[in-house]
Amino acid sequence: MSVSIIGCGWLGQVLAQCLLASGSKVIASYQSPQSHEKLNELNIPNCQLILPIIGDVTSYRSLDDLTVFDRELFEQDVMIIAIPPQLKKGRVDYPLKIQQLVHLAELGETKHIILLNSTAIYNGLAGNVDETTPLDLNAEKVTSLLAAEQAIKAFTKRTHILRLAGLVGPNRHPGKFLQAARIFTNASAAVNLVHQDDVVSILLQLIEHTNTDNQQSIYNVVSNTDSDRQHYYQTAAQALNLPQPQFALEAEVTSGKKIIGTKLREQLAYQYQHDDLLAWLSDSSAVLAKE
Repeated sequence: MSVSIIGCGWLGQVLAQCLLASGSKVIASYQSPQSHEKLNELNIPNCQLILPIIGDVTSYRSLDDLTVFDRELFEQDVMIIAIPPQLKKGRVDYPLKIQQLVHLAELGETKHIILLNSTAIYNGLAGNVDETTPLDLNAEKVTSLLAAEQAIKAFTKRTHILRLAGLVGPNRHPGKFLQAARIFTNASAAVNLVHQDDVVSILLQLIEHTNTDNQQSIYNVVSNTDSDRQHYYQTAAQALNLPQPQFALEAEVTSGKKIIGTKLREQLAYQYQHDDLLAWLSDSSAVLAKE
C-alpha cells in the first residue's frame, strides 16, 4: 500500500514512520522549511505543497498541470489529509484546500481519502453528541469544518472522516495545556480527548482495508475517559509537579458536551490502547520521571 500524507506534523510523522517500517511507500507534504528539515531528519520522503494552490484547480484536467513533485502526492493509493484548519488564526480557506485536494485526487490514482477533522464541529452543543447529532451552524468554525467534510464526500471512491477529540501523547502532555496564572471556566464540562497511539492505530487499520469496498463513513475518535475538566487538568498538572490550573466557581453547573465514539468501536471492532486517560496520566508521569 502506498500513502501520501498531506500535512505531516506531530501525528503524521509517527504514522509515516509506522508505515515505512511495515514496508509501505510513503510521501509527505510540507510547507515550511522547518517542516522540510524535520521530515528529512526522520527519513520521511517528502515534497513541498503550498495550500491553497494559486489558480483555478478545478480547471485542471490532468496531473500534468502540476509539477512532478506535487503529482507524486496524488499517485498513491491512500491520501491522509492532516492539515490544520487554522480557524483560530482567522483563516477561512480550509474548505477550499480540501476541495482542491479532492479534485486532484480524482485526477490521480488515489483510491481512498481519510480526512482528519475535529470534534470542534460539535461546538455550541451540549449533552451526549454522536455522528448523527444535528450541528449548530451559527458558528463560522462549524460551517467551515462541515464544508470540508462535504468536499470529502464528493470524492467518488472510498472516504473516511475522523472527527478527532483533543490529542494527547508524547510532547503533548495535558498537564501543560492550561496555564496556572489564569482562571478557567467550564470546570464541570466533560473531557473529550484521545491518545496519539490510538489515532495512528485506527489509521493503520483503515489503510490496511483500503481495497475492501467503497465505504464512506464518519467516525468520532475519542477515549472513554470519565472526568470533568477541573479534575482531569488538575490531575495532569500534579503528575508533572506543575502549579494547578484554577477554575472559576460556576453559578450553574453544566457538563458541556460529551463526544460519543461507539460507532467506530462497533464497526471497526477497535479496542482503545488508552481508553482511560486518567490512568494514562499516572503511567506518563512515571515515564517522565525517568527521563
